[in-house]
Amino acid sequence: MTSSDSLLRRHLGWVLVIKLIALFALWWFFVRDSGMQVDPAALSRQFAPNPVVQGAPHGQ
Repeated sequence: MTSSDSLLRRHLGWVLVIKLIALFALWWFFVRDSGMQVDPAALSRQFAPNPVVQGAPHGQ
């Protein structure tokens, strides 16, 4: 490994650390206390497949 490779790895490592710190700070200040409420009935309607009437063609 040449010295330029070592320098590049060090710089990329610092950039990665700074990005992780920035992401954590954004989460800490804007997302941490959001406290989103989830309605189980609405969630099941969202993810359940549409009921198909017996004998009806698929997709109609």
